[in-house]
Amino acid sequence: MGSIDKQRLQREIADITARYQAAGYFPSACVRVFSSHETLAAAWVGDAREDAVFDMASVTKIATATQVLRLISAGRLSLQGKISDYLPPIAGDRYLNGRMAGITLFMLLTHTSTLAAWYPFYSRRGEDFYAVLRHALEHTEPTRGVVYSDLNFMLLGKLLEQVRGKPLDRCLREDLAEPLGLGVMTYLPDPTLPIIPSCYGNPIEERMCADRGVVFDGFRPRGVPVRGQVNDGNSWYYFSGVAGHAGIFADAPACERLCQYYMTADDALLIDAQRQQPGAPGRGLGLQTGVSYPHGCGHTGFTGTGIYFSREYDVGVVSLTNRLFYPGPNENGTWEFRRALHEAVFALAGRLGG
Repeated sequence: MGSIDKQRLQREIADITARYQAAGYFPSACVRVFSSHETLAAAWVGDAREDAVFDMASVTKIATATQVLRLISAGRLSLQGKISDYLPPIAGDRYLNGRMAGITLFMLLTHTSTLAAWYPFYSRRGEDFYAVLRHALEHTEPTRGVVYSDLNFMLLGKLLEQVRGKPLDRCLREDLAEPLGLGVMTYLPDPTLPIIPSCYGNPIEERMCADRGVVFDGFRPRGVPVRGQVNDGNSWYYFSGVAGHAGIFADAPACERLCQYYMTADDALLIDAQRQQPGAPGRGLGLQTGVSYPHGCGHTGFTGTGIYFSREYDVGVVSLTNRLFYPGPNENGTWEFRRALHEAVFALAGRLGG
């Protein structure tokens, strides 16, 4: 990266973050801008501070994908390997083995697996995962093309546990957070950490269940702030907070370090993961590509979190918010906020790279 006016960048980032908070897009936020080797700017508003810990929601998928990719690079897994070959309960179930025949790790990572986008596993809480998976697939139609699916990463989480022989929270800690020196990136966070509350109950999932005629009486009360419990219903109610698709809590510095790991990687697979994959428009290996990520890639989380980085232009942004933490409905998503951040950062810093 060439010379950059860090003071101007700092002002731009602080102004954008404060403006969107004032407009009611989120109560609290923490933003960091960085190159592959240093932090360039940071801003935080509301109850957040620099080390505030957020419910990462689906950004969890990037931690899961990174662990899978590292195992592939180490020769423990194959990108074109079939998930049924790695998970004995699938191979041992006639229906699952037939329905999931040919689904590879590549297909799970790129969301081209044919599996449904979502299913409320918690509506059958207490039943074995593979029994619920069979029920879900029996009651949903196969999809075509790219269909973003939590089920893909539930399975990748199960894969990590099977291959590594330990629970997923230990996989995250021992195989990713500690080796990469990420810092605070964890499932089931210590309540003494500066955790930002994420939501009031699960009103959106309540509506999703009602729309499907699904009955579940275990939802958290809508009027009580949720802090330190993952917002995602399947992760919290079914997986007890530890799942491959959602459940991780992290602070912005840890997210920055994970992005920098990709930005400085010399492993061919990790580099390729950042590019759009054949037959998967808008998808890398776990990561997302497209207009929201100028000359780069990233991922978002339902709670209002997001990461973006461009290896080509040596710049990245972590934007963590708690957009769901309003007592009533909030129609403002964080897509517009993230787009404004990414475009501003790229205009000021990105064009100096390449």
